Amino acid sequence: MKQMRLLIILLLACGAESVWGQAKVPREVQFAVLGGVALSNYEFDPSITQSMAQGYTAGVAVRYIEEKFFGLQAELLLTRRGMKDRYDSYPQYSFQRDLTYLELPVMAHVYFNAGRRNVISFDAGPKLGYFLFDKTSGNLDSDFQTIAASSNHGYAHHDMGIKYKFDYGIQAGLGYEFKFSQQLSLQLQGRYYFGLGNIFPDTKADTFETSRNNTVQIVMALWFHHRIRIPKMKRPEFYE
Repeated sequence: MKQMRLLIILLLACGAESVWGQAKVPREVQFAVLGGVALSNYEFDPSITQSMAQGYTAGVAVRYIEEKFFGLQAELLLTRRGMKDRYDSYPQYSFQRDLTYLELPVMAHVYFNAGRRNVISFDAGPKLGYFLFDKTSGNLDSDFQTIAASSNHGYAHHDMGIKYKFDYGIQAGLGYEFKFSQQLSLQLQGRYYFGLGNIFPDTKADTFETSRNNTVQIVMALWFHHRIRIPKMKRPEFYE
């Protein structure tokens, strides 16, 4: 049901092009460098008690606009996600597994001018990712396996290999952008990523039937605007 609601939101955002497609504005290509913090966990079935793991995201973006209120945006990002166990009865223990991905979001960009320098925007669309590497940290000792085996936490996800390196899901974000000039603006955006793909083997005979990512990001982007000038076509001349 959650997947269906997000897909409907995505379709509505993409449909904005046909709604506002009549209003032309000067064509612009915008480029950005961006970065921010990522707070994430993994949805497991059977469930595992977790806290939000802190990571990061950073990369570059390009945006194309030629319609009032609507554009398209694509990004290339390096993002660290994570799974962080929470041991309420054993606070002396900690474990975190960080997974680093190369990501490619492609989103519909819907924006509204709120004054001469202020812009409110909503972005939504699919995101693809490819797993690069992982690392673990924590202070688990030799007694931990006995403790974990007698609790509902489990520990199979600590060193289980990543079977599905390609990841996919839906990302949506709400942002505020301040225009310093026609050529430069600064954006602050909150994002949510809902993963649809699992990372571990996921048949009924496997340990986990579900192992997908959820990530909340706070991102800052510096945008450089470049207006595309289209040369006027000369009218054909006819000679008798």
